Amino acid sequence: MKHIPILACTLCAACAMSSCAVETTYIGKTYPVTDNPELFFSWNDVPGSYETMGRIIATPQPFSDLEEAQKAIEKCAREKGADAVVFEGISHTVSEPTFTTTEHIEKSDDGSSTRTATTQRNVMVTNRLEATFIKFRR
Repeated sequence: MKHIPILACTLCAACAMSSCAVETTYIGKTYPVTDNPELFFSWNDVPGSYETMGRIIATPQPFSDLEEAQKAIEKCAREKGADAVVFEGISHTVSEPTFTTTEHIEKSDDGSSTRTATTQRNVMVTNRLEATFIKFRR
């Protein structure tokens, strides 16, 4: 019986840790690790000649945000050996709405009843941060 609270705490901790996660998808080349890739937010600011290494998309999971997505992209850029990251923008995806209806029936002393129905509409908005990794030609 003592194992149930430990298991419950472990599951709660795992859920809490995963809720702050950022899902990243990278496709492209890999080079030796770099320490501090430059960050650009416009292609007009990128100096000189370069090679496009690949593209990355970072999607914050619930209870995370785009700042966490940026950190995840920067970390991946170091690991993949990018000299620079060009952030290209934020895209949004809106889910189809879901509807939840709750009914409440209240009976009066005189035998009559009142029925109240409440419908809630829910949509989920997912943000994605997109970037390109580049390697400068020297």
